[in-house]
Amino acid sequence: MKNNYSFFEQILHRLSVGNPLFNELSLDLEKSLYLTQAKHIQPQVIFISGFARSGTTSLLNHLVNAQVGHSLSYQDLPFLFMPNLSATWRTKKMASAPMERAHGDHILINEDSPEAIDEIFWKSQLTNSYIKERQLELHELSEEDIIEYKHFIQLHLVKSGREIYLTKNNNSILRLNSLANQSILSTRFIFTIREPYSHARSLWKQHIQFAKIHQNDAFSRAYFNSLGHHEFGLTLKSFDLGNKKLNAQLNTLDPMELDYWLVSWLNYYKYLFSQYSDKWLLVDFQDLCSNPNELMQTIKEAWELPSSFSPIKAYQAPNYKLNEVNCTADLLEGCQELYSKFKPLCLAF
Repeated sequence: MKNNYSFFEQILHRLSVGNPLFNELSLDLEKSLYLTQAKHIQPQVIFISGFARSGTTSLLNHLVNAQVGHSLSYQDLPFLFMPNLSATWRTKKMASAPMERAHGDHILINEDSPEAIDEIFWKSQLTNSYIKERQLELHELSEEDIIEYKHFIQLHLVKSGREIYLTKNNNSILRLNSLANQSILSTRFIFTIREPYSHARSLWKQHIQFAKIHQNDAFSRAYFNSLGHHEFGLTLKSFDLGNKKLNAQLNTLDPMELDYWLVSWLNYYKYLFSQYSDKWLLVDFQDLCSNPNELMQTIKEAWELPSSFSPIKAYQAPNYKLNEVNCTADLLEGCQELYSKFKPLCLAF
């Protein structure tokens, strides 16, 4: 999240983004005024997804910086459902100097930064029906849901003058079957994966950090809830992906222990592996860090994307040593075995 919300911005965010009725009325008004001129756009949608802390934010930033397509950003809040109408009265502010985001992961953000706020649409469209007390549930989308999503995208693209829509959303796994098997939208999918031990360590670290932040900052917690961010912290909810055994473990394990995050990793990627399509692109986190330029060139060529890539500086990911934090050896071995099955499917260059 943006680090410097004023008191007025916090109030406005709570009254708008967190208000389903406001969102519904906003979209209805926006469509009545602008959908006719937006309907000629037949959007191409690139879904960027993966389990949290697997590099999806960096991948989105690289694609946006290369001008591949349009992504939602902090500038779209709080009037996410009326992008064109709000532009008639809002004066775009000069973006402030980039600051490191609250995650403490060296990713710099300001008002112009792409942000994972696409989930707000689904929370509104589905009236939070898939969000339970402790878990986020798999769900199917109706044809009407997807048509409404297409209209939402068209309205944002007519404002931006683009035809490719980039959405980074770690919750896409919950509706993957519907999104991948519909014919209303032209879609492409790119997923990220990370070596399980370092991935679990990163999630565990973020959970501890954001639990403290949420404990001391009520707006930060409300902000995460309003955006559907339940990856870690006091807003944590696990994915119910239909695996009863893993669900039972997630409901009993302590998120303050590393085993919880290894089971979460296994839960997510077991389901993704069962749904795998050779039409998708898979990216390994280590390649994204160590060889970003070669990786982006490979993505560009694979999908024949319009782009203007600038050199990207390689990043040294944290080196987490085994046995620094206790975990169950058999569990880690099971995760690593699944990871070894994914590796040959990832982009090579």
